[in-house]
Amino acid sequence: MKREFNKTFKRSVTAAAVAMTLGAAMPALANDGAITGKSVSTQGEVISGVAVKITNKTTGLTRTVQSDAQGNFRFPLLPVGNYSLEAKKDGFLVLQQDSLRVGPAGATTVSLTLESGDIERISVTGAVVSSIDVSSSESQLVVDVEYLNKVPVSRDVTSVAMLAPGTIKGDDDFGNFASFGGSSVGENTYYINGINTTNFRNGLGGSELPFEMYKSFEVKTGGYSAEFGRSTGGVVNAVTKSGSNEFKFGASAYWEPSSLREDQPDVKRTSQANIEEAGSEYYIVNNQDKVGSTNYNLWASGALVKDKLFFFALVNQESRDSDYATSSAIYDREADDTFYALKLDWYITDDHILEFTGWDNSSDLETTKNLYNPDADEVGRTYGDYILERGGKTWGLKYTGILTDDLTISAQYSINEASYSNLNQGSNPLGDKPMVYERFTDKEFGAFGLRYPSVQDDKRTSYRFDVDWYVHDDHTLRFGIDYEKMEATENTQRAGGVAYRYQGCDTELLAQDILDCTRVREEFYINVGDFETKSSAFYIEDTWQVTDNIVARIGLRNETFENFNKAGIKFVDVSDQWAPRVGISWDINGDGESKVFANYGRYFLPVATNTNIRLAGDELYTRQYFDVESINADFTPNKVPGSGGAVTTYGDGTLKNTAETVNADLDPMYQDEFIVGFQQVLQDNWSWGIKATYRDLGSSLEDIAIDKGFDDFLKQEDPNSPGCVICSGFHYYVLTNPGNDVTFTTDPDGSGDYYGEETFTVPASILGYPKAERQYASVDVTLDRAWEDDWLFSFTYTWAHSWGNNEGFVRSDNDQTDSGLTTNYDQPGLVDGASGNLPNDRRHSVKMNGAYQVMENFTVGANFNWTQGRPLNSFGFHPTDIFASWYGAESFVKDGQLVTRGSEGRTPNTWQLDLSASYDYYWDERKITFRADVFNVTNNDKATQLNEVNERYAGSDANNGYIDFGEPNPTYGLPTAFQTPRYFRFSVSAEF
Repeated sequence: MKREFNKTFKRSVTAAAVAMTLGAAMPALANDGAITGKSVSTQGEVISGVAVKITNKTTGLTRTVQSDAQGNFRFPLLPVGNYSLEAKKDGFLVLQQDSLRVGPAGATTVSLTLESGDIERISVTGAVVSSIDVSSSESQLVVDVEYLNKVPVSRDVTSVAMLAPGTIKGDDDFGNFASFGGSSVGENTYYINGINTTNFRNGLGGSELPFEMYKSFEVKTGGYSAEFGRSTGGVVNAVTKSGSNEFKFGASAYWEPSSLREDQPDVKRTSQANIEEAGSEYYIVNNQDKVGSTNYNLWASGALVKDKLFFFALVNQESRDSDYATSSAIYDREADDTFYALKLDWYITDDHILEFTGWDNSSDLETTKNLYNPDADEVGRTYGDYILERGGKTWGLKYTGILTDDLTISAQYSINEASYSNLNQGSNPLGDKPMVYERFTDKEFGAFGLRYPSVQDDKRTSYRFDVDWYVHDDHTLRFGIDYEKMEATENTQRAGGVAYRYQGCDTELLAQDILDCTRVREEFYINVGDFETKSSAFYIEDTWQVTDNIVARIGLRNETFENFNKAGIKFVDVSDQWAPRVGISWDINGDGESKVFANYGRYFLPVATNTNIRLAGDELYTRQYFDVESINADFTPNKVPGSGGAVTTYGDGTLKNTAETVNADLDPMYQDEFIVGFQQVLQDNWSWGIKATYRDLGSSLEDIAIDKGFDDFLKQEDPNSPGCVICSGFHYYVLTNPGNDVTFTTDPDGSGDYYGEETFTVPASILGYPKAERQYASVDVTLDRAWEDDWLFSFTYTWAHSWGNNEGFVRSDNDQTDSGLTTNYDQPGLVDGASGNLPNDRRHSVKMNGAYQVMENFTVGANFNWTQGRPLNSFGFHPTDIFASWYGAESFVKDGQLVTRGSEGRTPNTWQLDLSASYDYYWDERKITFRADVFNVTNNDKATQLNEVNERYAGSDANNGYIDFGEPNPTYGLPTAFQTPRYFRFSVSAEF
């Protein structure tokens, strides 16, 4: 019989085009994709009853469905990979598609046009694959390994996230994290194969694995569906590699030599008086940086049982240096870590799959700290040794089942363990020697090691269950539950149990490493306990095919957050938080090549476990100043009797009744988001889009000091009242939504005589705190060319504005990682002038990346990023609010006058160009790839952060109620961080 190619169909767009899209559907959490489509005749008439069969080309997984009355067909919950497709119906040619790429998210949309004729004739490659998903209203970017192999990207999750529109780099002092849509860097969630690995203490990052382990990344920047929660920023979901029927093994090595890494600029003090006071002209020392790594990987994959049981295993050995110096100390830091990972896939049948993912990414960074004189480049006596422990063991089990053509389920259980411990070496990991240092030079005495050693061990136990039910030809219901239990162990103290900070020292003797001082601050901090947090949710979502060209997604999620104190008593119980998610997508011409989409969603953020540890434990935190009579051999002071000033108490060491510290009427942090956009395929390999986003913070959680407001309230209510006696001498904090009334239970006089235990409601008008506000607006314009004819290209321009009085979970302008407990609302005076452009306000940014195959097997790539600087502030002592002044230079003040947030200009604009070149050498069935990457080719070194503290402590004015006041800070405005300098990465990898 006659066989011929059907010439009426377009060529399918490559996998890169499908992956690098602005919007795509997400049918299931973790590593599941889908194939959906429609079968029609050459005259455009719907064809029902078409038998459509797909086959995974590496594992042999086969599934068959029939198109419904509208010609629609779907294959949900598909493992990532390449598939072939065959479509049959009596009276039509057999249609075959040799290669369909299914990614970790979204649906690969296929249009089948069947030609009438003899069934023995075959129409090959007749399916049209669209480069945009016209059924989706979500905003996301999916990047696979093939794309990353062509474009220079650092080997970390944040660098991948930075490829997406609307993401910017957070401040360096937090680490390497990204801000999504104006949110703080602590509001994102991170998944690996559906396992939540997010740091649940403060939201800063998640687990990092060697890049050889990854297969693809999904970066969700907004509009995500009801199955996702616990994020007001973005979502990053990584999918790992899996085995196939073909046995493979390989090895790779990566070198980032410190000798080829440039130094960032040094920063020197501009005031001679400050130089003499600090004992060094250096403010920031970067010339001693030594940053480099060597990375070796061995991996293997294949079938333990053909077509049934597959494995992927990897061992990674990494050695890294990350030395640095300050104006008073030098740090020699080395790590030598071994990583293990295993992925198993058991195809019980083609319709039932069981997956196991497990790894151990435990890491120890060993550090030796010494006295350092940068002016003379001299290394002095030891300051002590310590270890930074990170990572831990994680494993997860997932089941996927196709029960009927209309009903599918998935279930997952996982445990994620991580350590954030910082331990001094010695018999006591929290320190055998007291913490002793001088205030202005920062010199340490006694070789005590870490100043704030801690044991921090975390464990998250999670499970979720999801159901997809194709109720009707036009309606697909997805619903499910998910639950997380977080356990945190905390033991943090000052080294040796107490900290002594000297001042008024003899500068000449201090230069000789001798302490002869007149004043000392004694500080105690102890926080020990086990804490627990629980989060649960259920959701339901209907994907409704309203018309042939319009798809609506209507979802609803219900969140519950529970936090427990050290005694296991619940102090936060927030339930029935309803989060609607509504999206609509219109396939304008019905050809899958253009769409208009819109989305509205509400997103809640849990109360960080950091809140349990800091607010719901028996934290002891006090400071007191003394005159010094003499100093002992171990550098501890002999204090002048009776010289101790008032004790400042931030935590009195007692476990308070939770009704005392939490507002009885509490709402979680949430945000509303609105998105509208347009996408269009220009040609088979070109597409462009434009998207507008608006986000509005509806509520925020913070601890606020109510001492002054409560005292005023009591005296207003009863002129004979003694006021808040227990507020005297320490700050009374309550967890609440700023700007609301506060209801709590306490005994204000502490004796039980005047009040006893009573419940009080203090009006917001008396407390004096404004409502937390954060707004974000942006427009993204994208242009993408998929890999075809040996080159690809991607362009994004983003205009964005972020403004309000609250950055979010963490605070960039003072480097505070105390999620939900920043100083932002610690006193009403600290919020004076706080409304303005927020730290993540980067008004303009441009991203471009691409690759070109110069000749066979030789490819070059480029990645370019230009970003406007962030707003700057001036912080000083509040000139009129006594309570705010006691917090130091934390108010928006310049030259003794209140100013507004972001009023001091911006950091410099920055740009960076990265380049790569790779060559593939083939030898029989073997492949060896040689590659070189250079990052920040031109070694741009603009400052990314400046010192925003305009004043330092000068004294206390007894005539004005002991209000603290400041004097000019000589280091104000000096750079504190710069762009990452130029560095190289060389690699060789072999696959057999």
